[in-house]
Amino acid sequence: MSASRIGPREQPSPDRNRVRLQTPLLVLAAGPAAWIFQLVVDFGVASDVCRQNGVPRAAPPAYRWAPESLFLVGLNLACLAVALAGGFAALAAWRRTRAAKSGDVKVGEQRARFLAECGMMTAAVFAVAILFDSAWPFFVPSCWRFTP
Repeated sequence: MSASRIGPREQPSPDRNRVRLQTPLLVLAAGPAAWIFQLVVDFGVASDVCRQNGVPRAAPPAYRWAPESLFLVGLNLACLAVALAGGFAALAAWRRTRAAKSGDVKVGEQRARFLAECGMMTAAVFAVAILFDSAWPFFVPSCWRFTP
């Protein structure tokens, strides 16, 4: 049997008892899922803030922090927490597989460690993206159509 035809059952990862396969896959998906959810909900809510009874507002609302803005800030913080939780779960999985040998490895070895490292990087990148997307309520007014 050649190495290209060896499946995960014939050559299982030695760390399969320390880290279940579902953990690294969920960790890899946590950051991107939180970021996509944030973008979709932010766009939907923020685009509706500037409408009053279906008609675009002629002037911005008199209050600075509308309930929608507070909701969006809370949503952004929740999405950031999901991405960071995925990163910490990846860090925990990486620490559990720390004893994996390095150097000449066989097929299937260090799979869990590699997925944990990818999960940490993914969580960091998407946490930064969520932070950048979270700054707009502080700097951009809710409605910028100021024509009467």
